[in-house]
Amino acid sequence: MILIVVLALTSSLAYGTSDFFGGVAARRLSVLPATLVNYVFGTAVIGLALLFGGFTWSADALIAGSAAAVFAVVGFITFYAALAIGPMSLLAPAIALVYAVVPVAAAVLLGEALRPLGWFAVALAIVATLLISVQPAGSPVRVTPAGIVLGLISGVFLGASIVALDAAPADSGLSPAFIEMAGGVLVLLLVTGLLRVLRLRPVWLAAAPAEPAASADGRALRNRVRRRAWLAAISAGVLLGTANALLMTALHLGNLAAVSVLSSLYPLTTVLLAAIVLRERVSRLQVGGIALAIVAAVLLSLS
Repeated sequence: MILIVVLALTSSLAYGTSDFFGGVAARRLSVLPATLVNYVFGTAVIGLALLFGGFTWSADALIAGSAAAVFAVVGFITFYAALAIGPMSLLAPAIALVYAVVPVAAAVLLGEALRPLGWFAVALAIVATLLISVQPAGSPVRVTPAGIVLGLISGVFLGASIVALDAAPADSGLSPAFIEMAGGVLVLLLVTGLLRVLRLRPVWLAAAPAEPAASADGRALRNRVRRRAWLAAISAGVLLGTANALLMTALHLGNLAAVSVLSSLYPLTTVLLAAIVLRERVSRLQVGGIALAIVAAVLLSLS
């Protein structure tokens, strides 16, 4: 169980850092191109990982990976759109809470076994995620209705993608995760092309409008900002691929509820990075949630 906890927590660390970089990129670039870059580099990372581990191709793995691809694409597009219009330190944990509940509910319905201490730890982790999502008193930032709707959609679909991956055969290795990422690239290309043909650009997919450059220095500054945004999108993709590989391995070895809840602790990283880099305020309740999450991880490892 300790190995499963380490794999799941490491995946959550990679997910949290990836989400931070992806959210930063989505604020400077359009959401679809930023998400596509994430997926391309994530697919490359998992493709390389396939060369170093055993895997098999099968109809069941293809179905599981394809279903996860559709769920994850919807989840990530709405996730980055939510982070682009709202405070990361509040929306990321709220999305994670929904993301955790969906696989846990599926595990209960499927009758997966977990010791009482393990279920207690799962409950603690969910409470921890809820505390981390509490908005600091007097915070100047607010979550908009659009952010709430996008966040809810994101959490449900990302959680469903974990359930789909868990349904893959145990001997499939990383092939379902690769199919998920590669299928996501195809879906994103299709959606991008369709929107261009129809000349549609939903407001929630657009980046924040850039200030017009009135001078050569202003244009140079804007170009530097965009280059950094593309670099952030690439970094997010590399980390996303790493996180998916770790998560897939943990799902093969462990319980769906435990693995999904541990991986849903990714907001710990996102909140800390948002506080350090973006100067977003962290409340005492959020700090308490972080501490509770650590306790939950320890209890799960002991169970």
